[in-house]
Amino acid sequence: MTTLSQKNLLQLARKNELDNNVTLAIQNLEEALREGSSQEIVLMLCELYLKDKQAYAAYSLIKEEGDLFSDKTIFTEYSKILKANHFAIEAFEVTNLTKGELAISVEPVSITEQQELMLKFKQLKQPTQYDYQQLFKLSLANFKFFAQSLLVDPTLNFAVRIALCEDFVRLGLKDEISVVILGDLVKFIPADTNLLKDEPIYREVISGIGAKYYHRPSQLPVVLAEVNLILGSLYPMINKYVDEPDSFASDIASYIDNHDGRGNQKLFETIELNLPK
Repeated sequence: MTTLSQKNLLQLARKNELDNNVTLAIQNLEEALREGSSQEIVLMLCELYLKDKQAYAAYSLIKEEGDLFSDKTIFTEYSKILKANHFAIEAFEVTNLTKGELAISVEPVSITEQQELMLKFKQLKQPTQYDYQQLFKLSLANFKFFAQSLLVDPTLNFAVRIALCEDFVRLGLKDEISVVILGDLVKFIPADTNLLKDEPIYREVISGIGAKYYHRPSQLPVVLAEVNLILGSLYPMINKYVDEPDSFASDIASYIDNHDGRGNQKLFETIELNLPK
């Protein structure tokens, strides 16, 4: 629900826009959002960001909405924002996830710009989320080629490997993809793979950990962070390493509490060695 203060700021922003003072209009809407979420304010602010050539700011804002697909107004704005950012890869993902509902054509940047983006990304030691999302400006062919070249690099950043695998899953690719996990080259088919959070074994292990630390709730956040590192290290081939989620969760708890991973001791030690320092 929009508060009285937010309504006043919204009214001011509309007047600012009529006066061609887009900067002040944006400031008033940003202030209004600090008081609480409002779809009306979000939509107007996204439009003004686009008008002010702040396409990525509009993208970051619209992505905070819980559901981008079911509300037609939100989905339309989201589509326009993808187009303004040249996020062709995410547009392909949306088309796959919605079975073709994206009405707006989203084009990648020029070939020259794509080559520059790939070269720049290769040189980054600790890419940010922003750096990674710039890869969405590639063509599908270049994204697949570049992502595959990264996934077979054993020094690839932990978070980037998961992100690339999950984007292949969202794209619904049926090609066999190679990826290095704990030093081993393995293959997976994205169309037959779940996102990490939707992987049944992942969910069972997390549930098992929650049960084991039920009486130690203060420890749970730290433990879950470590469990996510362990399971993320095995993605997208968790089922290759985990046969029994309950016993695996028990071994993780033992490893965290006593540094005794029992039957999975060697695996946990290998994971620890491969985690980013």
